[in-house]
Amino acid sequence: MRNFFWFICMALLIITACSNSKEVPVEAKEELKNKNKLQLSMWLPEWQKSSAIEDTKNSRQGLEDIRVFGAYFNSNDQLLLTDNAIEMLSQTHKQFNDTHHVILTLINDYVTENAASVQKDSKLLHRLLQDSATRQKHIDNIIQIIDLYQINGIEIDYEKVTNEDIPNYVLFLEELYQQLSKKNVSLHVVLEPRFPFDVKLPNGPKYTVMAYNVHGYHSGPGAKATFTFLDELMKKIQKSNQNLAIAFATGGFEWVAQGQTIALTEIEAEQLLAKTKAVKQRDAGSSAVYFNFLDENNIRHEVWYADQETLEKWITHVQKKSYNEIVLWRAGGLSTETLNWIAEQHPNDPK
Repeated sequence: MRNFFWFICMALLIITACSNSKEVPVEAKEELKNKNKLQLSMWLPEWQKSSAIEDTKNSRQGLEDIRVFGAYFNSNDQLLLTDNAIEMLSQTHKQFNDTHHVILTLINDYVTENAASVQKDSKLLHRLLQDSATRQKHIDNIIQIIDLYQINGIEIDYEKVTNEDIPNYVLFLEELYQQLSKKNVSLHVVLEPRFPFDVKLPNGPKYTVMAYNVHGYHSGPGAKATFTFLDELMKKIQKSNQNLAIAFATGGFEWVAQGQTIALTEIEAEQLLAKTKAVKQRDAGSSAVYFNFLDENNIRHEVWYADQETLEKWITHVQKKSYNEIVLWRAGGLSTETLNWIAEQHPNDPK
């Protein structure tokens, strides 16, 4: 009898332990795994069509979205695609559309004949967004482009939106999303680090924040992003009502002592490093590579750029805060090491 009593007690304990088990279902485990997996996308600039497509071919296994950059505006405030952009859209559709989501990026650069282009034109945005009629006219123009080029994703990269225009900009995103949804076209939006992230953004679009331009044409030498900057940015975007992807910039700049600043791809920077036989150094505050040299006229040059290790360190840093969706600016001029690293990140499954 006593043995039977202990048998009953032990059976109850086992049943209770099993019923209180914290074991996560297989489906939930898989969902959590995918959520924490790095998801990489990349922009392809139309002015570097051949090398951008080649870089994408060599890293395609690690890429989710492919973003064709892009479409500008003409003197009539209508969208303008260069011949290079049209050809790039055609090539990306042929080569990647079966396995990747191909997106066309719209940029508020104002391009006219016989005049200098205006980059990131706030006045253009005001004209496009100022009321429901102008917003609808712009949306109709976007839909025309979608139908003409059979596009299945649109990205809005409108920068320098004034505080006055932000309410209408948000309305535009909501109205555009509703109309694109009817055509089964996805909407993506790029936001600057200066954007007021406490502004409520419409649900539906996928949002990306730029995490670069700490140093560039506007400043003296330094990295495009630093860990301090990334920490400050992540703190700011926590105010947003949306989950944001983070965009990092490849390549870098060469600063000349006389005041000239030159943009460099990763390959161009490494070729310059080899040519000058300078000492390669890595900055602890950003993991960016930098080096200095004197030219034949004894003028000092300072170069900062991101290599594969830099990109990996930046991404690892934001992944600590669960930012796993990353967009890279840009394809074209990436080293073999960087391309191989991208390709290894996430085997791309067919649609």
